Amino acid sequence: MHSRRSEACPLARDLSTGSKKFFVVKAHMQLWQIEGLSTIPGESEDALRSKAARALSVDVAALVRFEILRRSLDARKKGQPLFKHTVIAGLDDNTKVRADRAAKPFIAPPTPAPLPKAKRDAKIVIIGAGPAGLFAALRLKDAGLRPVILERGKAVEPRAQDVQRFKRQRVLDEESNYCFGEGGAGTWSDGKLTTRIGDARVEHVLKEIVRLGGPPEILIDGKPHLGTNRLVKLLRAIRTELTASGAEIRFEQKAERFVKAGGALKAVRTHSGDELACEALILANGHSARDVFSWMLDEGVALAAKAFSVGFRVEHPQVLINEMQYGRGVPHDILPAADYRLTDNLELDGHKRGVYSFCMCPGGVIVPTATEPGGICINGMSHASRSSPWANSAVVVSVEPEDFGWGGKDGVLSGIDFQRRAERLAFERGGGDFRAPAQRVTDFLAKKPTQTLAQTSFRPGVVPTSLDGLYPAFVTDALTIALQHWAKRMRGYVTDEAYMLGVETRTSSPVRIVRDDSMQSPSLRGLFPVGEGAGYAGGIMSAAVDGIRAADAILAGL
Repeated sequence: MHSRRSEACPLARDLSTGSKKFFVVKAHMQLWQIEGLSTIPGESEDALRSKAARALSVDVAALVRFEILRRSLDARKKGQPLFKHTVIAGLDDNTKVRADRAAKPFIAPPTPAPLPKAKRDAKIVIIGAGPAGLFAALRLKDAGLRPVILERGKAVEPRAQDVQRFKRQRVLDEESNYCFGEGGAGTWSDGKLTTRIGDARVEHVLKEIVRLGGPPEILIDGKPHLGTNRLVKLLRAIRTELTASGAEIRFEQKAERFVKAGGALKAVRTHSGDELACEALILANGHSARDVFSWMLDEGVALAAKAFSVGFRVEHPQVLINEMQYGRGVPHDILPAADYRLTDNLELDGHKRGVYSFCMCPGGVIVPTATEPGGICINGMSHASRSSPWANSAVVVSVEPEDFGWGGKDGVLSGIDFQRRAERLAFERGGGDFRAPAQRVTDFLAKKPTQTLAQTSFRPGVVPTSLDGLYPAFVTDALTIALQHWAKRMRGYVTDEAYMLGVETRTSSPVRIVRDDSMQSPSLRGLFPVGEGAGYAGGIMSAAVDGIRAADAILAGL
C-alpha cells in the first residue's frame, strides 16, 4: 500500500487539448506519475484513463485529476505502432493504491526563480531577429528593458512575397529570402522544437510559444513542431508584444561596423549611416550572414573555423516512408506523417566521418535557400499539417577544418569558401537559373547520370544529371557507403522513386565567434555572440535558449 500527500502542483496538462493548466491541488490529494501507458492509433482517451487506473489498482472513477505529461509515437514494431504516454493521476488522499512498476509518486519540478527587474534602462542592441535574437529581446523586455533589434531583412509579410517571387520567378533578393528576414532561417522550415540540450529554459521557451498563440500540444509531444504557417503567426505575435512594451525592431537595417573604446563596445553603425550607442550587443546573425563574419574579422573579433556537414536532400513519396516505418495495412490516415533518422560512422582514408540524415521534413517540400547570386543551396520545410505527398531529408557528411582547403582558400573563413564552391558548382550543373541538379538515388549508387525525373516538390525545378563532382570525393564516397548500409536497415529506402537534389551546405555555421564563460567575446567586451551564427546552437530551440542565456548574463551584469 502506498499513498503520498501532495504539495501544490505547479503545472499539469489537459488530456483532450494537451494544454497546460495551473491549479492548486487539494490539501488531501495524492499525485502519481505513470509512465509507458500505450494506446493504439484511434483508441479513445477514456481507454488511456482506464489503463492509468489499472496501474494504480483503483476504479477509474477514483481519478479526480488526469493529465498527460508526455506523448510519443513508438513505431519500432512494424505493423503495430503505439502511442506511449506519461501521465499524472490524482486521487483523494484516503484512496488505497497498489501501484505497479510503471507508477511512482509525482514530484513537482521546482518553481523557477522570478526574473529580476533591471535597475536601470540600459541601452541594449540585438543584431538579428531570428529565434536567438527574439527570445533574448523577450527576456530583456520582461526585465523592464527596451532593446533595439536590427534586422537586415524584412518583416515576415513582405519577406513572404520575396520568397514566393524567388521560388516562382527565380529572382533573388539578397537581403530578403529564405535565410534573411524576420524569424531567420527557421521561418520557412519544419519548425522543429526538439533539442538535446538539458536546460530548464527549454520549458520556458515552449511555454512562451504557447502563451503567444502556439499549439498547446507542443508541451506534451515527444517531437513537437510548429510548421511554417504557425511560425509566421508566432512572429507577428512576438513583434506585437515587443513593440507594445517599447522595444524597437528596425527592419532592413544591416549592421556594418562597431565603435570601440578601450577594448569595449560602445556603439554599432548600420549601412544607412545610423550609429546606435549600446552598453551590450547581442549578436544573433544566423549561419548564412557571411558578410558579418568578414567585417568582424576586420574588426579584430576573435573567430575560429568550425566543423559542419554537407550533402544532398533525398526526397521520397511520403506513402513509401509511411509503409517503411509503420508497415503495410496500418491506417496511415490516423497517424502522423512518418519520419526517420539514419546515422553511420565511417572511416575513410584514415579519417572518421559521421554520415547522417538531418532536418527530416515529413509531408514537406524542398526549398531554395541561396543568399548569393551564382550559387544554389537547398533546405526542407513543411506546414503544421505535414500534408504534402513528399518526404525529404538532408543526408550529410561531416567536414572538418582540415578539409576546407577544397574551397580554394585558407584561414578562419575557409569553411565559407568550401560551401561557396559547392554551391557554385551546383548552380552551373543545374543550368544557371537556380534549378537544382538532381539524380535518382539508384543512379547515384550506380554512378550514372539520371536522364529523366518525375515531378518533385522543388520549385524553381530540377535538372536530371549526375551529382558527382559537386563535393570532394570523400563526401560522395561516404554517402555511397552509408546509403548502401541504410538500404539494408530501412528496406525500400533506396528506390527509383527516391531522388537526390543538390546541394545542402548550410547545416550549421562554418565559423565560431569565440566567447568566454561570461558569454562575451574575449576580444571585445560587451559583445555577446549567440545562436547558430555564432556556432553555439543548432535549431530553433537551442538558439532561443542561447539568446535567453545571453540576456540573463547581461541582466546579471546590470
